[in-house]
Amino acid sequence: MDKSSLGSIESVVTGGRIVMMADDSVVVDVVKSVVKSGRTATFYLTPEQFAAVNAWYWTPHRMKSLGLEPVPDEEIARISSVLQIDESVLSACSAYSNRIVCPRGHAYGALEFVEQGIAEHGLAATQRVFRLKDAAVIRANAHQEAVCPTCRRRLATPHYYVYWGYGCCVDLDDASTAAFAR
Repeated sequence: MDKSSLGSIESVVTGGRIVMMADDSVVVDVVKSVVKSGRTATFYLTPEQFAAVNAWYWTPHRMKSLGLEPVPDEEIARISSVLQIDESVLSACSAYSNRIVCPRGHAYGALEFVEQGIAEHGLAATQRVFRLKDAAVIRANAHQEAVCPTCRRRLATPHYYVYWGYGCCVDLDDASTAAFAR
């Protein structure tokens, strides 16, 4: 390990966070354990670890029951424009999201999620997440509320997503998965 890596690690740890190095299988097992526990954590993983977690979590049954569908090309183009990122960066990866309709009929999907991220964290921070090349993000049991961008209502139905090296995993048993799918 080179000296610059240790400086980065020390900076993260000084900020009150942990850095963990382990075999891929150990890292994936830790993520699974946190998801199953219902506790909240954010993991920065290698693309391979991200793929392994998603293969475990985002089964076809779970995707169908939570209403995840591929993000349409037109929406990817709009997201690319909002993020000011070359569309080929986003088109190179698969992207899935559920669509929520607020009580007043407004839609909330991948584009609205990105716009909410920009509103909460700023354009530069949101761009950085979507421009990661050698790292991916899994948010385990995150407690983010979807907010309708038109009427500003907090939406009761959660937004689920997995795209462009950024995804969520939520502790759901079969009963709660079925309840959310209604």
